[in-house]
Formats: sequence, C-alpha cells, structure tokens
Amino acid sequence: MKKQYEPIPVPFKQRFNRFRVRILPLIIFIITILAVISLWKDRISTPGFIGEVVADYSTVSSPGDGTIIHFLHEPFDSVEKGEILGYVAPKDSVLLNVQLNLIQSEMNYIRESMDPLMNLQRNRMNFESLKIEEIETRIDLAQAEINHQKVTAEYERAVELLERDLISTREYEMIKAELDVLTNSITSYRELAAYLQSQIRSLEEDGAYLQQERRDPVLAAIRVQEQRMENLLAESAPRPIYAPISGVISTVHHKENEYVRSGVPILQIESAVPSYVVGYVRQPFTVVPQEGMPVQIRSRKSDRSIYTSTIEQLGGHIQIIAENLQRPGIAYESGLPVRIPIVNAEEADLTPGEIVDIVLRPN
Repeated sequence: MKKQYEPIPVPFKQRFNRFRVRILPLIIFIITILAVISLWKDRISTPGFIGEVVADYSTVSSPGDGTIIHFLHEPFDSVEKGEILGYVAPKDSVLLNVQLNLIQSEMNYIRESMDPLMNLQRNRMNFESLKIEEIETRIDLAQAEINHQKVTAEYERAVELLERDLISTREYEMIKAELDVLTNSITSYRELAAYLQSQIRSLEEDGAYLQQERRDPVLAAIRVQEQRMENLLAESAPRPIYAPISGVISTVHHKENEYVRSGVPILQIESAVPSYVVGYVRQPFTVVPQEGMPVQIRSRKSDRSIYTSTIEQLGGHIQIIAENLQRPGIAYESGLPVRIPIVNAEEADLTPGEIVDIVLRPN
C-alpha cells in the first residue's frame, strides 16, 4: 500500500511572488488597455474634421482722394466702434488757397463796382458791404483753419520728436507759437463772422432784402460767390475715417501724410471675440452633415476644452480646403464647408484663427 504524504505547505511569500509574476502583470495590462480605450474615446480620438475659429473683421478704405492727416494708429492698437481714426483731406491746401483767392478777387471786383454816392441806395449798399465783409471773413477763417490743420500735424510730430530729443526746444517753441497764433486768429475770425451775420440778419428783417435780392444784380452776384465758397469748403473739408467695428488693428496699409485714392484700403481691424467656426467635411462622408446636427468643438490647447454646438449652415458646393487646414502631405483636399456658431463666444477660451477639432454627433 502506497504511503500517503501530506502536502508541503507553500509559504505566503512564495505565493505572493507567483501572483506578482504571473497574474499581476495581466491585471495591469487589462486595466491599461481599458484606460487607453477610455482616453482615446473621450480625448484623443480622431475628430470628424478640423476647423478654424473665425471672428469679424473689417477693412477701412479711404472715403475719397486725398492726404491722410491726424492718423497716428499702429498695428495692435485697440479701437472702439465709431471712433474717429483720422481724416482724409481731399484737396491740396495750395490749390484750395488759390481758389479762395480767386473768389476774394471777384468779391473785390463787386465791391469796386458799387457806387458809394448813391444816397437813395445807401442802406442797401451798407447791407451789401456787410455781406462782402462777412464772406471775406469766412474766407480768411477757412484759410486760417487750413493752415491750422497743417501746423497741428507739425506740432504733434514736433512733440514726438522732442520726447526723443530729435529737435531742439527752440524749434518746438516756434511751432507751438505759430499754432497759438493761428488758434487765436481762428477765434477772432469766428467772432467777427458771427457779429457780421447778426448785423446782416437785422438788416434783412428791417429792409426786406430777401425780396430785393431777387431783382438786385449785385446781391445776386454776391450770392453766387457765397455759394461757390460754401461748395468749395464743403468739398475740401477733411473727411473723417471711422472704425466700423471694435477690435485690434492688424494691418496698416497707409500712414499719415500719404496720398490715397478713393476706396483704397487704409487699415484692417479684427475683432478679438470669436463669432463662429468654419470647418470642412472631407470626402468620403462617413457621416453626412446636416443642419442642426450636434457637434463637439475641441480646442487644441493644453486643457483640451470641449464646447458643444450645432451645425448652423452648410455650404452649397464642395470646395478646396484652405492650406492651413489640409492634412500633411496632401496638396489638394476638398470638403463641404459647414458653419458652427460659438455659444457664449465672449466666455469661450477660443482665439480667432485657432485650429480646432470637430466631432459630429449624429442623433
């Protein structure tokens, strides 16, 4: 009869070593596989397509032919909607002065053609003299304002040069003194013009000169010159350049004192707040995109932020994808463009121009 032996007990340390060598690696491997699948599915899975964050932008063009004045903006400057960025002076100041001098000469001719000895028409001629003097004062005011604009630009430039020690204090003070003289002259001309206009209105009310103008050739000639002057000043007045949107200046095409044609771009403003995402669904379509289809927008930043939205619009044609959205090694890719709005754009951590991943979530 065979002798029965009792099994030799295995020490716990030996059993643990066997578990650590044979079973524990398998458990760790299975857990790792499950974690990789979960992370791949939620964070690193290949997106349906990629898109670009888009924000509003506007190109500011010249409102007319002329020279840019009082324009001191540079790229990266922030501007607000409706802010005046500068002016475009449509006429050369030399040509404008020549035309104003021509009107002044014609007014002198009208003055000399009046007969001061006509006592019966003394009141009327006083009225006409006041009209001529008032127009001459307005001409002097216009010329002073033109020179004031030029000297103001020189003064602003002188302040900048003085801060960098590129001009002497004496040159700066000379420009400042000239600007002060022109400022005082403009004030005086405006006060004189206002006084003359009040006197003219008084004579018009007393003498009914509005009816006399219709049959008085002198008054008619004065009115023609006055209208010419007003049209000339209206045409030559600097035209303001307004910021159409709030944002940051990205590009400046022309600077101060440059001559530009009407419609020529002067600068471009880009909004810092994203508006929507434009993506391209490549062919072949694994999922056909539809308006209203839910999507996930995944940022490529370190936090991998995820935003939910829906497809707002579909493009009408398949288009060539922008070069920055094409996959490496592929020269020409085409896809169907889709537009996806960004909910709470001001709070979203997305930067205009940023590339994002988009995942379609069909119902």
